[in-house]
Amino acid sequence: MTNALRHENDGSHPIHPARWPIQPRPQELRRSQATSRQRTVSLCSAAWPGQREVLTLVISWLPVIPYALGLFPVPLLASGPFLAAIITAAVVGGRTGLRDYFRRLIRWRVGVGWYVVAFLAPVAAWAIAAYVNVLLGAASPSPVQLAGWSLIMTSTLGFLINPFGGAWKEPGWRGYALPLLLRRHSALVGSAVLGVMWAIWHVPLFLTGLIPWPDAALVFTLSFVFTAIYLRTAGSVLIAFLLHASINGAGEFFVGLFAAGDRVRMYWIMAALCAVVVIAAIVVSRDRWRRMPAVRDNDDALTGPAISGGQRDRE
Repeated sequence: MTNALRHENDGSHPIHPARWPIQPRPQELRRSQATSRQRTVSLCSAAWPGQREVLTLVISWLPVIPYALGLFPVPLLASGPFLAAIITAAVVGGRTGLRDYFRRLIRWRVGVGWYVVAFLAPVAAWAIAAYVNVLLGAASPSPVQLAGWSLIMTSTLGFLINPFGGAWKEPGWRGYALPLLLRRHSALVGSAVLGVMWAIWHVPLFLTGLIPWPDAALVFTLSFVFTAIYLRTAGSVLIAFLLHASINGAGEFFVGLFAAGDRVRMYWIMAALCAVVVIAAIVVSRDRWRRMPAVRDNDDALTGPAISGGQRDRE
C-alpha cells in the first residue's frame, strides 16, 4: 500500500467529495423526511384557527349574488372547501405541503368491505328512514314512485363526477380540516367542531329554502359518522368522498318520495339514525374517541383495521 493511500485511509487527508460521495444513511433519510412532514403539519395547524374557515366560506359563498341574479344554479360552490384547502396547503406548506395533501387524497388501499359500506350503507339508512316516516304517519310512496329506484345510481354517479356536487367538499373537510383538528383535539371534539362548521357552510341553502333547516342536525351527526369511518380506514378521503356521494344520491330518491312536512321529517329521522350509529361507535371505541390529541403530529394518517383484507397505506 502506498503512502498516499495510507494517508487517505488513516484520515489525515480529507477525502475529495467528488471521488467519495457521502450517502445519507436510511435512518437519517427517514428522520429528515419525518421532520419535513412534521414541519408542514405544524405550519398547516398554525394556519387553521379562523383563517381557513373564513377562506372556505368566502370561496363557497361566492355564487350567492350570481344565484340571486339567476346566473348560477345554486348559492354555494360545493368545491369551496377543496379549493380553500389547496390554497392553504400551498401558502403555508409550499410544494411539500401540496404534495403531502394530494397524497392523502388518493389513499385507496382499504378493505373491500369499506367500498361496500360507502355505497350501500346510505341506501339502507335512507330506506329505514323512509319506512319509519311512513310508520309515523307519512303517506306511503306509490308503486310508480318506487319504480324509479334507479335514480339512486344515476344520482350518485352525478354527485361523483360533478364538481358542483356535495361530495367534492370532502377533500376539504375530511382531507384537510379533520386531520388538523385531530392533531389538536380528541376525535369527539374535532368531529363537533367540524360538524358546526359544516352546518354553517349550508346556511345559504337554508335561507333560500333549497333544503330545510333540520338538515343542519343531519350534517352535524354525519360529521361524527364520517370521523368514525375515517378512523377505521387509515384516513381514506376516497371512502369519505364515495360515502358522501352515495348519501346525497340515495337521499335524493328517498326524500323525494315525500312532500311538505313528511319530507322535512326525513331529515330528523336520518339525523336520529346517525346519532344511534355514533353513540354505538363511541361506546365500542371509547378510548379512541377521547384520546387527546387523537393523532400525533408525526402521524401521516390515522390507522385502523379494515373490514376485509385491507392494507394500511403508509405512503
